Amino acid sequence: MAGGAVVSNGKGGRKSVDAAINLVPFIDLLSCCLAFLLITAVWVNLSQVPVHHGASSEGGANPPPVPSVQLTLLLSPDGYVLQRSTGETTHLSAVSGELDYKGLANAMRQLKRELPHKEDITIRSSDGVIYDRLIQTIDIVRAEQFPDVNVTDTGHDS
Repeated sequence: MAGGAVVSNGKGGRKSVDAAINLVPFIDLLSCCLAFLLITAVWVNLSQVPVHHGASSEGGANPPPVPSVQLTLLLSPDGYVLQRSTGETTHLSAVSGELDYKGLANAMRQLKRELPHKEDITIRSSDGVIYDRLIQTIDIVRAEQFPDVNVTDTGHDS
C-alpha cells in the first residue's frame, strides 16, 4: 500500500508515534514526471520554426542601417501580394481556392536575381489564412534564399 503505517513497539499495547512512510510510490511518480519533462522538452525544440516576430527591441551602439529596399509579402486566402518599399507590386491570385505556390517560388527567384544581397522579408498574414498555408509560404520563401523571415499580421481583419 502507498500509505504510512504506524509502527508498534510492543510495550503495553500502546502505539508508537513514529510512522514508517513508504517512499517507493513517491519515487515512482517523481521518475515518471522527470521522464515526461525531458521528453517534452525535446519535442518543443524540434517543433520550432526559426522566424522573427514583428519589430525587434534590441538596443545597442550600432549605427542605424543603410536604407535598403524593404520586401513585404501579403498573404490572404485570395492570394499573394509582393510589395517593395520602392512601390513595385506583384499580384499572385489563388487558383481554384489554392494559393499559387509555384508562382510564388518563381517570383521569389526573380526577386533574388534582382536583389542578390537581400536576405530579409516580412510576411503579413491575414486572419483568414490557414496555418498550413502560412508554413508552406515560409518554406518557399526560405528555400528561395530569404532566410531572415519576419511574420506579422496585417493589422486588420480581411
